[in-house]
Amino acid sequence: MELSYITDWPKSDSNVCIKKLIGDSVCAWSCRNTVAFTAVGNAEIEEEREMIQPKIHIVDPDRPWELHSISDVHKDTIQVLQWDKSGTRLLSADVNGTILMWQMKQYLLNEWRCVAQSHLKGEPIVALAWLHNGIKIQYNVDNLDTVNMMDKFSRTKYSGTLPKLSAKPAVGWVAVTATGLISVTELKNGGTTHTVTECLGLTRAHAAIADIAYTSAGHLLISTSDGSCRSPIMVYKVVLKWEDDQCSISSEYLPSMHLQCCSDINNRDKYTSVTHLKFVNKECTESQGAMLSSEQLVICATGPTGSCVECWSLKREQIPLHKMFQTSVSHNRENIPHRQKWVFDSSFNDASPVTALALPKLPVKLSKTSMYNGPGMFLALAYQDGSIKLLHRNTLKPYAAFKYEGVKGDSGPQAKRQKLYNGKNLVFMEMSTACCSIVGLDRRGALCLIKIAPTLGQALDQGAARTHTITQIVNLLEYCMVTGCDWWDLLLTITLGMVDTVIDKLTEAFNRQTKPTQELLFTRFVALKACLHRLSTGGGGKSVDCYCKLLLQAIASVFRSLLRNLSTQDKGPAEKLTVLCSHSTETDLDKVMMNLDTKEFVLEQTTLQSLQHLIQFIADYSLSVLSSVPLTSAHSVKPGVSVLKDPATLCLLRELLVIIRIWGLLNKSCLPVFSTTSDSLDSLSLLFKLLTQVWMTCKDDTQTELDDSIIDECCLLPSQIMMQNLDVTPVTEGIIGKLHSRQTMSFEFDSNPTPFITLATFAPTLGMTLGAADINSRSLADKINQKSDIVRRLYLGTSPSEPLKKCTRCSCISLLNSPARTTPMKYWEQRWARSCLCGGLWKKVVPES
Repeated sequence: MELSYITDWPKSDSNVCIKKLIGDSVCAWSCRNTVAFTAVGNAEIEEEREMIQPKIHIVDPDRPWELHSISDVHKDTIQVLQWDKSGTRLLSADVNGTILMWQMKQYLLNEWRCVAQSHLKGEPIVALAWLHNGIKIQYNVDNLDTVNMMDKFSRTKYSGTLPKLSAKPAVGWVAVTATGLISVTELKNGGTTHTVTECLGLTRAHAAIADIAYTSAGHLLISTSDGSCRSPIMVYKVVLKWEDDQCSISSEYLPSMHLQCCSDINNRDKYTSVTHLKFVNKECTESQGAMLSSEQLVICATGPTGSCVECWSLKREQIPLHKMFQTSVSHNRENIPHRQKWVFDSSFNDASPVTALALPKLPVKLSKTSMYNGPGMFLALAYQDGSIKLLHRNTLKPYAAFKYEGVKGDSGPQAKRQKLYNGKNLVFMEMSTACCSIVGLDRRGALCLIKIAPTLGQALDQGAARTHTITQIVNLLEYCMVTGCDWWDLLLTITLGMVDTVIDKLTEAFNRQTKPTQELLFTRFVALKACLHRLSTGGGGKSVDCYCKLLLQAIASVFRSLLRNLSTQDKGPAEKLTVLCSHSTETDLDKVMMNLDTKEFVLEQTTLQSLQHLIQFIADYSLSVLSSVPLTSAHSVKPGVSVLKDPATLCLLRELLVIIRIWGLLNKSCLPVFSTTSDSLDSLSLLFKLLTQVWMTCKDDTQTELDDSIIDECCLLPSQIMMQNLDVTPVTEGIIGKLHSRQTMSFEFDSNPTPFITLATFAPTLGMTLGAADINSRSLADKINQKSDIVRRLYLGTSPSEPLKKCTRCSCISLLNSPARTTPMKYWEQRWARSCLCGGLWKKVVPES
């Protein structure tokens, strides 16, 4: 384990002492790598500064200093935070029974609104969970060596918690209160809610802590404890169903248990309280085998002499029958009676009390013979003495330990006071989706990030550890591609020397997939490659090409969807054009058009005019790619060079130029604009001819040398046609750009570390304007360079006055409000509404005062 960074509150925060004293912060980490945590707010009015004002803070772990706060809603201490599976909605619950559902406004990370709520007045919420949507993709460790990604990460048959008559599960949440109530809230259309509350069990009983898990049959498992080690741990199975268009709740008791550490009468006073209680498998699969455990519980007990952590498994076992009841029918396994029973597995003792517990989120699928010992098999424990230990989730065997020192205190008159509340222990922890990082909150409210090696728990030499690490990373990246989870936490585990190997293995695995699978995963695969190339020192050019490929593929899908099939043939105009360009070696653009029915390409004049900015990008990028032809002999890493060896992208550019040519005959105003040295130069025909000649050298996956005549023509291009800057240079402003740094980084909330900018710079080359600037031209503080909209490909001027949004990862900017008037452009903008091309979230640009 390794501490990456610590982000502390500024010394000017008037409530920093209260943060240290209370120490009851909670946090949650979404699948999109967004962290939400709570802290005491800093009141703006002098008279209110002594009042405790709970706040929810949203932060991107790549830029932990940028804080987006939600306040003035919860009036009491927030107990629970819970993200949904999409990572765009958040639940918060406080000690007075108020539950709020938050959603991003226009998918902006720093704009949140409360869209639904429920109230259980005077009922402290101790556990909170979303209703399951019936979708579960498992990380099948026994099939990691298979070629097909869909077999590695198979979708498991799972039932929603509250299915409707249309079989679509209801959206809502379930909560457990400290007085033994279970509350189910259904979210209806229009933001209204309907809440049903029932007693958990036959009688209401105090629940100091609780946890909720799901079963494959659509039921809920709820475990509770009153906080005393002498009381049993109660477990319930809750069934939700519809009766007369109303949600009904029925619960039944499952076997309970007493802690093993308190079973001996001589040790009853050794451990006094239960501090943590969590299910290991939040989405358990009900076992059909007799001795295969279906669920596990981790329980932490604390006393004056230390703490004890126990692991229990819920197993199905056969009930023995007397011989006189054993008939021939009873030999059938289905007819043999079974019962469920909690079985003690293992325990771990320590001299310090447990202050935080984090369980793995990776849905690992294990069999009886599985020997898997990688990510997803460890849980993390934080202790009062500042130590953090990783234990195996089944055996509780320790595999790694780490000492958290917290934020260095100041030396001065207040040193003694700071030593008392130095926060050198974590009070809450949460693991990432890939289980390669831990985010934690210490007693003074500071946020820290801890990296976990993927080879943890395996005795390997240095060479084998590197190979095994790369294999584990590639498998987890494939899982992120299939499930749609963000891969930022995995990038932290990649060193600079691993980047190229990871890219090669990931590309090899992607090329072995079936064509439908490749089409399904293409966008996320190219975006992932762009992020990986951006990590390496010489991969900036390839990263630019990946982003341009994303744009080209998206533009091509929009253009193809606008074409009309006027014939009775099975193939439409888009398919005919693809077949024609993939087989024809004709370099004359007009002759290629003669083989097509131009009537199928007819569009409205307003539609064609609205597409001009996308058409201009295609032409500019084609020109930039061809201008990089002279650089191939020197094995240059400049943008455009990698595309010259990619026949699929070259063929796609040719297809798009054919479409542009046909549309130009219908409306000349939609054609790209070129600044040429000769008025008689046909720029589109010249670009198509050169692209075809370059494509012919690599179209059969056999690279051949380019003729000198082609190289000479490409060398003359910049002198014939003026090139435009495409503004796709990789810019990294977060901690990912500092992977080579092995030291712990320290930040302050709302204090921007200005040196934290990494640019992919390229040496000035003749005709090479892609990323030629050595300054961060995307910075709004720069009043010299032209700003452009990355989505709409519009120039916004040097100082845009319109409202803007900015990517949290690559710093690209785009207009906040849509100027689109035609349906195709509205569809195009909607495609990038949730995230940027690189996969990063948008945030609203707040003007500096």
